[in-house]
Amino acid sequence: MSFLFPVGLILILASWLVAWSDIPIATEYSFVPLWLGYISLINGISELMTRTSLIRKMGTSFLILFAISIPFWWFFEFLNSIVQNWRYILPYPMSSFELNVRASISFSTVIPAVLSTIFLFYRVAAAHQFVIQTQSFRVRRRRLFISMLVGAISLYLLARIPHIAFPLVWIAPILLLEPVLYSFNYPSLLREAEGGEWSSIVAVMTGTLFTGFWWEVWNLQSSPKWIYTIPYLGFWKIFEMPILGYLGYPLFGLIVYSYTMFVLSGVLGKQTAQNLIFFNQQANSLVSQDESVMVVPERSERRQSWADQ
Repeated sequence: MSFLFPVGLILILASWLVAWSDIPIATEYSFVPLWLGYISLINGISELMTRTSLIRKMGTSFLILFAISIPFWWFFEFLNSIVQNWRYILPYPMSSFELNVRASISFSTVIPAVLSTIFLFYRVAAAHQFVIQTQSFRVRRRRLFISMLVGAISLYLLARIPHIAFPLVWIAPILLLEPVLYSFNYPSLLREAEGGEWSSIVAVMTGTLFTGFWWEVWNLQSSPKWIYTIPYLGFWKIFEMPILGYLGYPLFGLIVYSYTMFVLSGVLGKQTAQNLIFFNQQANSLVSQDESVMVVPERSERRQSWADQ
């Protein structure tokens, strides 16, 4: 995996130069190579700093992340068709077919980029003994129901008053996903928090904010690009994004992680999904640098889900 760092760095530098230039055709196709470079570089840095990476850990299963990323971001495009918070500026008019195909290819890089960064942040924190723990608590059935109810109401409000409820785009999905993961006894961030372990959650949120920063940097002079139209909060822009908009990235990271665990657990089985990407402090310390899959031991104190009680 030593090739990941130089390959990623070369791809980023070359694609960044092309993206911000006026080179015909090449400029408008620079997004995917740029983000493939980011994914490679982040995994390369992870290899150098922690002697492992998400690509090494997942092996060929890493390719699944590209596939599940496409419908994931189309879901947010659907929500955006309601709230109208961002729109794309294209270099020239495109047919719906061309636009959808090119957009889908670009959307495929979202989850691999976010999860690779989260993995790096978590492993670096673990290597430096940076652990965030609090007192454990009990997640009760009633609270799971309330979370899902609030999530459903949030989606309703998005449809009814999008100009006011638009921040719920980044809140409603997690209110629906985490109770489902918990109740099915799938690996979940809520179960981590229940046990008093917050290191994974902090890594998810900070890693996604870091990734989001680079989305906004490279978008600034690119073509195609996106711009934001956010009611009431569209002030103090950093690049194209209003400063308060960056608060959405940590929440978006929670959604990315929970969605990925939900899909992988449903398709591959919860144990396989857990082995592939679930971050666990004790298990991470047991992984040798030559291993490509991590086996995560169950905590003895983990309770059954309410659905099994």
